[in-house]
Amino acid sequence: MLNSREAELLAVYGRRRVGKTFLIRNVFEQQLVFEFSGMHHTTIDQQLQNFAIQLSKSSGAKLAKPEGWIEAFEMLTNYLTPIIKRKKKVIFIDEFPWIHTLRSGFLPAFENFWNVWASKKKI
Repeated sequence: MLNSREAELLAVYGRRRVGKTFLIRNVFEQQLVFEFSGMHHTTIDQQLQNFAIQLSKSSGAKLAKPEGWIEAFEMLTNYLTPIIKRKKKVIFIDEFPWIHTLRSGFLPAFENFWNVWASKKKI
């Protein structure tokens, strides 16, 4: 995947506590520019605050909590755009099922991020 000139989307699925996160962090350690892990049994506001905190840590800029997932992915796009022009990078979103809840709007926003922006990037 790292040698491909195309954007790639990888889903790693399996039982809990078998080392999926450890594998991703170690294989892609040098290319990892953003990591976000969903929190179990929290509100959408808490997930969005967590997203802003993690993006703030990655970017070095203090960012406010986005109003929703569409805005969150726009913030991520703004952060990533100058970075990926130089070299292929990895975004790691962990615990998808905890982020995408019935009314969160996460999955449609992620689909839009991938289909409209990320999948079109070439290195």
